[in-house]
Amino acid sequence: MNDLNSRVAYLKGLAEGLGLDEEKRESKLFRAIIDVLAEMAEAIGRLRDDYDDLTDYAEAIDQDLNDLEDDFYDDGEPEEYYDDREDDEMFSVECPECHEIVYIDDDMLEDDDVVEILCPNCEHVVFVNDNEDFEDLGEYKAEEKENGEI
Repeated sequence: MNDLNSRVAYLKGLAEGLGLDEEKRESKLFRAIIDVLAEMAEAIGRLRDDYDDLTDYAEAIDQDLNDLEDDFYDDGEPEEYYDDREDDEMFSVECPECHEIVYIDDDMLEDDDVVEILCPNCEHVVFVNDNEDFEDLGEYKAEEKENGEI
């Protein structure tokens, strides 16, 4: 940055050293060009400072995220988190493609909208909460009541 500012200052010095007539159009043009260059050098300096600040901030966020992943996933397995939750709040589904166990929270399915749950490993749809799934669940519960299981 200092190099750019010093080069603009050098151009200003050259223009003043030439002893150009201030009334000539060419002199006014050179002075205006040098002023614009000086403003551009300042703007670039501010942008460079902002960029450096953003880079530092992004690196700090990345480090915090890495620390969080290390704490949460502990050897790549998020199971400790799920083991502490009540069983009725969550259920698991095995992905038919990659056989990854996908944990689904009941809160995710409370909306009236159709929700598709994707496998985080292969992004294959593992669960859809459309009415057919809930109708099957209702029939299953009715059978359990008839058999005296509930």
